[in-house]
Amino acid sequence: MIEALYRPTLNGSISAPLRARSAGHYLVNRPWQEGPVRKPFLELFWGISGEGDFVAEDGGLWTLRPGEVIFYLPGDTHRISAHSAQWEYRWLTCDGEHLDGVIAAFELGRRPVSAGRCPHELFARLGRELRDLTAAGEFRAGATAYEILSLACIRGGGEAGDPLVEAFRALVEERFDETSLSVDAIASELGVHRSTLARLVRRQTGIPPGDYLISRRVQEAAKLLAGTRMSVKEIAVQCGFPDPNYLAKVLRKRLGHSPSELRRQGR
Repeated sequence: MIEALYRPTLNGSISAPLRARSAGHYLVNRPWQEGPVRKPFLELFWGISGEGDFVAEDGGLWTLRPGEVIFYLPGDTHRISAHSAQWEYRWLTCDGEHLDGVIAAFELGRRPVSAGRCPHELFARLGRELRDLTAAGEFRAGATAYEILSLACIRGGGEAGDPLVEAFRALVEERFDETSLSVDAIASELGVHRSTLARLVRRQTGIPPGDYLISRRVQEAAKLLAGTRMSVKEIAVQCGFPDPNYLAKVLRKRLGHSPSELRRQGR
């Protein structure tokens, strides 16, 4: 089975930071192979079952396994082949005015990375949008391609992860208003070493546990400043900050505004 859909124009009919160019769903048998051919766009491959081999630009060989994604970057020479007797995967290609910025922001590389279950529903939606030959359809296809790229960069594809990390997130949500709540305190309560907690949280969420905790507090403080008449001191207490001066310092560093500025913007 080889299914592929292509945009009907070489450069697209819209000006956009990211545009979907094509997408496909392949189920192939060994010794199927493709390339070598140099391509000027970004291509994502998402493994579903079986395994496939990708020759890297430096001549190295990578094997794509189920639940992993791999990229060929613009200008790369594509050389791929079925490694197992049968190999199933989905793929999409992108271009756009700010494609280099998207690649840099997502830190896309050529090595396979774990991304979790292939989002078949998003690829199916992308197929419908590629069939929509209007400008609106092209904009929507670009948005869906961006969503797939975003999921590909979340280790585990956004699926439920390590129970310890889920317990950490639940603790933060329930008790971020407690000034005494810290990463050390959470690690002690969960019965795990701080470094182990930090490694697991960072792997699953993409940020260190300390940043996660302070981000939740900042989020709540900004909401209260914009939507209530509570004093800055009251908000600091309710969001787990030791005093209003520290809250103001964090808000300036994180959001670039003082509490009074955030309050005026909210109104």
